[in-house]
Amino acid sequence: MIAAILAVGVTVLLPTHASVTGTTPGDGSTLTEQPGTLSVTMDEEIIDVPGGERTDVLRLTDDAGLNYGDGCASVEGDTVSLDAALGDAGRYTLAYQVVSSDGHPVSGEVAFTFEPSDGAAGAAGSATAPVCGEADQEETAGATESEPTDAAAAPAATASSEQGEPESTDAPGVDPGTDSFGALPQVGVFVLAGLAVLAFVAYRLNRRRKHIDEA
Repeated sequence: MIAAILAVGVTVLLPTHASVTGTTPGDGSTLTEQPGTLSVTMDEEIIDVPGGERTDVLRLTDDAGLNYGDGCASVEGDTVSLDAALGDAGRYTLAYQVVSSDGHPVSGEVAFTFEPSDGAAGAAGSATAPVCGEADQEETAGATESEPTDAAAAPAATASSEQGEPESTDAPGVDPGTDSFGALPQVGVFVLAGLAVLAFVAYRLNRRRKHIDEA
């Protein structure tokens, strides 16, 4: 009787720590379809510390040690969850580490098997454990490097506007697209005609002089 009373007293005095009440998928279960979301539920509220100091962690790996999911675990009340797609058929392990509302850390593992009915391959695993937010930062950085900035494009546009249209090489007063020497042929005709007249006059004078000398 005394022993029973002491046992009850010890139970009342010592704090009871949080424990896991359920997981999705269940430990030792076999999945034939992608779960979409994996979760661990406690019998107490889970402390959610956002940012780099967060204490709730879910890590999904296969037997080869490849990681799945983006590393972003979310907490809602007494449940911590992770959105992830599994890879090839085989055994997987969901490792969890959370801190309950009494400040007590709880960690463990859930092992299950993935046997898709159609045998199709799923997501590609990563050799390194994902860190929440890093994938989005890499995509943003890649998009920034691939697209030219307005500042870089501005000098080219300014240079283009300053250059404007190429200046015409035609002489002043000459219509573009025509031969700038088009007026010279008419002058040449008159010159040649004058030379021809002079040559004819000289020829006649020579003939006349020769005729006088013979006489």
